[in-house]
Amino acid sequence: MSEGQRTIKAVERAAGILEALEEEGPMGVSDLADRVGVSKGTAHTYLSTLERERLVAADAGKYRLSLRYLSLAERLKERTEIYDLAKNEVDKLAEATGERAQFAMLENGMVANVYRARGENAIRTTVTLGQYDYPHYIAVGKAMLAHLPDDRLEGLIEEHGLPARTERTITDPDRLREHLATVRERGYAVDDEERARGVRCVGAPILDDDGDVRGGISVSGPAQRMTDERIETDLEDRLLRSANVIEVNAELSG
Repeated sequence: MSEGQRTIKAVERAAGILEALEEEGPMGVSDLADRVGVSKGTAHTYLSTLERERLVAADAGKYRLSLRYLSLAERLKERTEIYDLAKNEVDKLAEATGERAQFAMLENGMVANVYRARGENAIRTTVTLGQYDYPHYIAVGKAMLAHLPDDRLEGLIEEHGLPARTERTITDPDRLREHLATVRERGYAVDDEERARGVRCVGAPILDDDGDVRGGISVSGPAQRMTDERIETDLEDRLLRSANVIEVNAELSG
């Protein structure tokens, strides 16, 4: 949030309650009040309103997110123009590589994981669909950053900074700019254990005819399997081919 931007406290509190239920699962009024930093009576008022709007539901004295979110998620998928195209290619990538494959998009300067598929050897992850992540330390994020206009890239760096996730994370703006130039030249990015130790990822952008970023896809796995040799002799071609298929089909369907 930019300095001086006006906000509505009630909306912030309601969002905090929903976020707590998303992260923790069913919770009682007292626990939610402590989490959000309000009185038990105030928390109950918020929960009653959210329940009336069918955003939360009550079971056995605890509140949870309502099933309405299933409908919201499906509608969002339907309205994300390249979702089905990306899903098909991500499924193929996961099957062909045996690893975890993802489709992600930039939103408000952060990367949101939109769809993922697991190959037979895929590692488990704590990243959930819809979860936001900083783009500068994941392959698909760097692949998208590399194709943003300079002024937008600089704005994102200024707004979000370059926080470290591991000791390998690029946190210097000049080094990141140099790295993104290389990414742009070769067409794909590599996350070299920059988000999680022991995990490497290779990602490519999805662009429209004007070169604007529409999203990105990636393949990730354990570092011992995601070697430079494998990336250069196998994964690079598969990934870039899938990204191109999505781009071409998106233009034809548009």
